[in-house]
Amino acid sequence: MTELLERLIGRYGYKGQSGVSKALNEFLKLINSLRDVLDDPQAQTQYHLHFLSFFEKISVNIRGVGKLYYALAHADQDWRPAEQNISVPFDKGRILIKQLDGQAVCKLFSAQSTEQKWAVEKQMMPAHYWACLFRITPYSYYLFSYNNSQPEAKRFVRFVDSLVRTLSAIHNERRETRELHQNIKRLEEQLIKKEGHLVSVERNLRRRVYEIHNLLEVSSELYSILNLNQLINSALLIIVGQIGCQRSLALLYDNNLRRYSKKYAKGVDPLELSDFELAVDHPIITYFEHNRRAVTVEHLAEKEEFRPFSEYIAKRRIEVLAPIIHSERVQGIIGSGQLLSEQKFGKDELDILNILINMISISVSNAQTYEEVKNLSLTDGMTNLNNYRYFEDRLKEEINRARRNNTQVSLLMLDIDHFKNYNDTLGHQAGDEALRSVGWILKNAVREEDIVNRYGGEEFCVILPGIPKEVIPILGERIRSKIDEYPFYKENVQPGGKLTVSLGGSCFPSDADNFEDLVYKADQALYKSKSAGRNCLTLYNES
Repeated sequence: MTELLERLIGRYGYKGQSGVSKALNEFLKLINSLRDVLDDPQAQTQYHLHFLSFFEKISVNIRGVGKLYYALAHADQDWRPAEQNISVPFDKGRILIKQLDGQAVCKLFSAQSTEQKWAVEKQMMPAHYWACLFRITPYSYYLFSYNNSQPEAKRFVRFVDSLVRTLSAIHNERRETRELHQNIKRLEEQLIKKEGHLVSVERNLRRRVYEIHNLLEVSSELYSILNLNQLINSALLIIVGQIGCQRSLALLYDNNLRRYSKKYAKGVDPLELSDFELAVDHPIITYFEHNRRAVTVEHLAEKEEFRPFSEYIAKRRIEVLAPIIHSERVQGIIGSGQLLSEQKFGKDELDILNILINMISISVSNAQTYEEVKNLSLTDGMTNLNNYRYFEDRLKEEINRARRNNTQVSLLMLDIDHFKNYNDTLGHQAGDEALRSVGWILKNAVREEDIVNRYGGEEFCVILPGIPKEVIPILGERIRSKIDEYPFYKENVQPGGKLTVSLGGSCFPSDADNFEDLVYKADQALYKSKSAGRNCLTLYNES
């Protein structure tokens, strides 16, 4: 740029002029030092002052034939003569500044032009003078009025035009370079931001993959559990681990009580849930029948109908509830609370909980279906009593328990007397009804812990845990008398006019020490009752 300006000065004959080179060097230093601050008003002022110094040195030959004025756009925009530091009020001079329309090149105004007349009116120039308007920086404007008949003045105007165009090109190049650097910097910042975003996305994706992997393992674990109690306890532990909370609970429907009363909890004192039961028509159950996703207790509390329940559950520090759905019915509700992060449940936690609840619901469905199938396989279809398969497994279990605990278990076997006669005379329907009635009498005659089974045909058996041999006659006589007193359908067709049973009993360990022997000896005692005239009880006796 130095060579360019020196050639320009030489072309117009100013190179040898006193002080021009020094002024040029100072001006160039300023241009170089201000290349990155051309938009700074203070820097612009310095730039302007050095230009005036340069102009003063180079315009020594035009004194008397021209005059320079300037206006600073960031100041008051008054036009001032360059040779004196005084303000000349020229109505802010916008009429002239507007003529450049953002351009840096010179614009000439001949005598009698509108702009020249304005300048004459403001006493900036004589009526026969021309004017040259130019801009060096975005903030500095210059008006050079001159006598167009003077060759030196015209030469100076041509020099100024070339100088302004050269400086403008330099400034434009620097501005473009600066804008390019700014764009590069902005793009670098955006790239860094994007990289940060990508890192965050990658981190979230890794977390999601980890969560999905965990959920796949969880699903495999849950789907493999077919015992309902074990399933719910495992599910609560999984919720605590996957969501990162300290408390979880479950309330399941009890088919026997016909209400939601089966309670499970992790991190919650059971005493806090002693009265935690819900009727089938409770508002929260109705809500979950129509809204099958997790919901915050805080949200439920906004509705008056849920407020009492919300307050109750919130006192147990449960913050979120979700339904367990099976066969389109609410089988229970699961709650969790107290995140380890001490934050409120957010979208991520609710999403994971909803996924877990879906898995749990499917697992509960599988477990309940398994229980139903298992019960069918272990239940006699006619009497709804336990069948022989269940009887065998359960008696072996009770014998092992009695052996471990050094206790006793007794067995009663009974057979309907002359059942073939009753069945053949009255038909199979009457016989089937008699079997069902005997089963019902047995269920109501024994203790709750006793196990009633249909052994096969017209034979039944009752497992009596903890009952010693000497107590068997008391229970056996109660059963015999209740059946003897029951008014069976047309029982008068039976010998003796009544439908009766014969019974035999044995006891572990006094009579036998294993399943096969205990059953065999109870059956032997039953045979003796048959031989003794029926409708009686006989205990096994070695003799």
